Amino acid sequence: MKLIKRDCLGKLEREVKELGSIKLRMVRVKPVKGDDKELIKFVNSWSMRCAEPLRSYCRSVLSRLVKYFTPGSINELLSEVLGRGLSIEVALILLSQCDLVHCNEYAVKEYIETGKVDINQLMSILQNEGVGISPEELRTIINGGYNQAKSNRLSWLPRFVRR
Repeated sequence: MKLIKRDCLGKLEREVKELGSIKLRMVRVKPVKGDDKELIKFVNSWSMRCAEPLRSYCRSVLSRLVKYFTPGSINELLSEVLGRGLSIEVALILLSQCDLVHCNEYAVKEYIETGKVDINQLMSILQNEGVGISPEELRTIINGGYNQAKSNRLSWLPRFVRR
């Protein structure tokens, strides 16, 4: 009886190993499919919240991320960043290092939890990506002091009343 159980367990173990190796070979990387208009709308809605010097960079990072991760998960992460009063530019700079093979979420999670980030690390990432921005300007963006646009005193009114 024990011999039969060992034999069955051995076969089962062998099948599990074979299935595991087959699955690894068969898995192919596929970008998340979705309506292009919806993805463009999603990317534009988040990139417009970025400061002007980094807006095009944020748009390219979001366009790349949306190919591999669901818009819902990106939306949830960026909403959490905004909810804590942090800079979405920093989160996107840190997320720009993510790809399908390697994604270091630790830096983003640490930023969300503590609100602290190494400006030298951000400058290094931006320089490697070919973005030219001064450390003072980046520090101003991180602290939220960058003047994105002059606000209108009547911006709370509907557009048709302001005309």
